[in-house]
Amino acid sequence: MPRSHGTKFVPWLLVGVVALIAYGSLYPFNFKPDAIEGGLLKALGQLSWARAGRGDRISNVLLYFPLGFCLFLWLNARLRRVPAIVLGTLLGALLSLAIEVAQVYVSIRVPSLTDLSLNTLGTAVGAIGGLAWRIGTLWMHLPSRIEKPVRDPTAAIVIVLWVSWRFAPFVPHLDLGKLKAALRPLFDPQLDASLAFAFLTCWVVVTQALAALVSRARLLEALLVLIAVVLVGRLLVAEQVFVPSELIALVLLLPVVVAIDRLTPGPRNALLLVSILIVLVSFRLAPFEFAATATAFDFWPFLVWFNAGIVATVQATDWPFLFGQAFLFGAFLWAIKRCGTSVWFAGGVLLAFVVVTEIVQLWLPGHTGSLTDIVIAAAVASAFRYVDRRSRRIPGVARANPRFGRSQ
Repeated sequence: MPRSHGTKFVPWLLVGVVALIAYGSLYPFNFKPDAIEGGLLKALGQLSWARAGRGDRISNVLLYFPLGFCLFLWLNARLRRVPAIVLGTLLGALLSLAIEVAQVYVSIRVPSLTDLSLNTLGTAVGAIGGLAWRIGTLWMHLPSRIEKPVRDPTAAIVIVLWVSWRFAPFVPHLDLGKLKAALRPLFDPQLDASLAFAFLTCWVVVTQALAALVSRARLLEALLVLIAVVLVGRLLVAEQVFVPSELIALVLLLPVVVAIDRLTPGPRNALLLVSILIVLVSFRLAPFEFAATATAFDFWPFLVWFNAGIVATVQATDWPFLFGQAFLFGAFLWAIKRCGTSVWFAGGVLLAFVVVTEIVQLWLPGHTGSLTDIVIAAAVASAFRYVDRRSRRIPGVARANPRFGRSQ
């Protein structure tokens, strides 16, 4: 039977995907002067089986994958699975045909039946991906152990830091005609198992943070919206590209989330803590090749702000790296807190960990010790403490021990 749960935001995602495809396919909208001459039949006659390069073929499939995904979720709320896949693929083919015909009238575009075929294939693959997501959703909604939901406002800090990391350096890049530049790493993907594990762990942490903010019935819907916001948002940020290892992690995310959902809170939180600790240690100490002598420790890391000036420092700062560290610190602190400790204790463990690894970094070639990371960790801990104190003043917000799944 058709399912209706988890589709509230899908129509909005679908509209956004269609707008993105249309904008990216027709930009910069410099239509030919004779655009209205000849009619539709003449435009159709100009479509050919022009050969496309490997990069174009991959990008055409990937561009329509989200369309098929959203179409299936939207149609499956009204139709059975097979009709939803077939109709979704046909609608994707019609949209692609309309885009190819429109490209006949755009000066720098080359309309092609090859693109139409690849776009249709991408829609079909996306629809199958939507089916896999729907099956995972059903598994998530199966009755399980009785576990009182835990609301944790500090989880919002984890999500904010994650989105900030993925959107840094926050410079808008609205020329969607350069979409292929963001997709270029996918044309010849270089997969890194350790990087895929890191991204998978980060997305699992974000999923658990969402679970602490929304109801169980809305968890996968909220996760789907967040994934769409991050992936589409990165297209609008300068100097950002898709990372193949992250896309592999997103493919694995749903089955991992379903498996983790079947665990009791204790093992789940322990697994989360160990995973994020592994990622954080690798992030700070890899490649684990130490020198015989230590470098100097920088006790004045922010002195450059006064020497070079605020504007020059802001422009030279590696914002993705900075927010990446802030997110990992926040995820680690939150994972400790979920094991039943206080924010004070979790913050103390985080600061101790950062101090120790900062000292160890003195023996890493090319690294120098600095107070910068310690200051960032202290700022993250302070943010958690502030939100935790504020939440305790709000009536109806339960203080819960996520290790045991009951209110305290």
